[in-house]
Amino acid sequence: MPTDSTYEPALGALIGTIERNLGWGNGLHWSTSDFERLSVQIHEQTGVQLSIATLKRVWKKVDYSGKPTITTLNALSMFAGVESWQRFKQQYKTEIQTAIDPEGNPPVKRTRSPVHTGKGNRLFKVALGLIVVACIAAVIFYVTAFRPSATSRGRTFAFSSKKVVDSGVPNTVIFDYDASDCDGDDSVSIQQSWDPRLSESVDPRLKTHTSIYYYPGFFDARLKVNGEVVQKHKLLIKSNGWLPLLETEPVPVYFDQKDAFQKGMLALTRERIQDMGISLQPVAPWCSYYNVGDVPQITSDDFVFEASIRNDYGDGAAACRYSEVHILFEGAAMVIPLSVPGCISNLEFYDKNGKVTDLTPLGVSLQDWVNVRFEVTDSIAQVFINKQRAFDLITRMRPVPWVGMIFKFRGSGSVDFVRVSRKNGDVVYEESFGDDDVSRAKTLSLPGS
Repeated sequence: MPTDSTYEPALGALIGTIERNLGWGNGLHWSTSDFERLSVQIHEQTGVQLSIATLKRVWKKVDYSGKPTITTLNALSMFAGVESWQRFKQQYKTEIQTAIDPEGNPPVKRTRSPVHTGKGNRLFKVALGLIVVACIAAVIFYVTAFRPSATSRGRTFAFSSKKVVDSGVPNTVIFDYDASDCDGDDSVSIQQSWDPRLSESVDPRLKTHTSIYYYPGFFDARLKVNGEVVQKHKLLIKSNGWLPLLETEPVPVYFDQKDAFQKGMLALTRERIQDMGISLQPVAPWCSYYNVGDVPQITSDDFVFEASIRNDYGDGAAACRYSEVHILFEGAAMVIPLSVPGCISNLEFYDKNGKVTDLTPLGVSLQDWVNVRFEVTDSIAQVFINKQRAFDLITRMRPVPWVGMIFKFRGSGSVDFVRVSRKNGDVVYEESFGDDDVSRAKTLSLPGS
């Protein structure tokens, strides 16, 4: 493992470079889903699969006294645009030397003065060492925080979009962009969201590009130059009510609302899934129910979400009965994963990794109904599973509007009811999937709703 004196500052510079290129802010404030996105992007760009746990250790989000392996360091360096960790360290040393002496002159060789001897000489060396450390720290801060970006070099970019249809998927989005300030060798791309797999190269000489969104949700569309985000904007793709689907590649399989209304429940049966020619073995697809966009106004700082769910398929390789409740906000989401007790090691929740954290409260008998409750007051969030308090969290999230929800099940699953209210008990949204097989959300006229 690296033991040289430049290891720690060079690693800090590498982390700072990645944070700046991603444009997600300080990594100390990233959630588990952010590290999941980063893992996907690194794998797509470098071919190296770094686990969420490994990335959290690098960013010191979990207690860990060891150092990253050279494989990890090389992958992170490649993701930052440098061929290897060794090369990154060399470039870092060059930047430090250039910052101290912009002309690149070698240090002046001096003879030792006979005046500085004994204790006085030691004090002089300590003082000199402190000065050098301070200089290096200042340079590191400059390199990681203030290196000019594409926009600060005097180049300007424009980026906007419009949807072809107001609600529903698939939905084509027309992006209007201006990247005419780019040089001939610049790489320009448009990324639909955080997922780099949804990124397409565009011609900087053109002004329009179109993309298809196959899933509803709230997205940050991004214009990137040489891998750097130079412009982004918010984009909401609505589901037009409840949308049942199976998450298959390259395009999901959509169902009608009526396919999932099962007398007081929201459920796609395995028979209906198999009628579409989709096999549930050996790997069951995610069966998901989306409701995004057309929901009442309520913000994340005074918010209570409650639902009752069940995973209906546990055969063969689906024995873990993985299930997820996604509560969507503008620019953020709370994902609550569940499994049978024996599979909690594979779960990731918020900033907690099942490999190094006891996630026992998330292990439940999912063939029975499970009550999930999430509530937030100011920045403090609580998660309850089957009426028992499971986790207390500090969300670090400014108040943002609620935009919808997703229920996901490996194989197939059911939702019995959904309710959203304020902490004082005022209900703003309620769905009980009535016995007449017609589901109608009740939006109550409340002050401020």
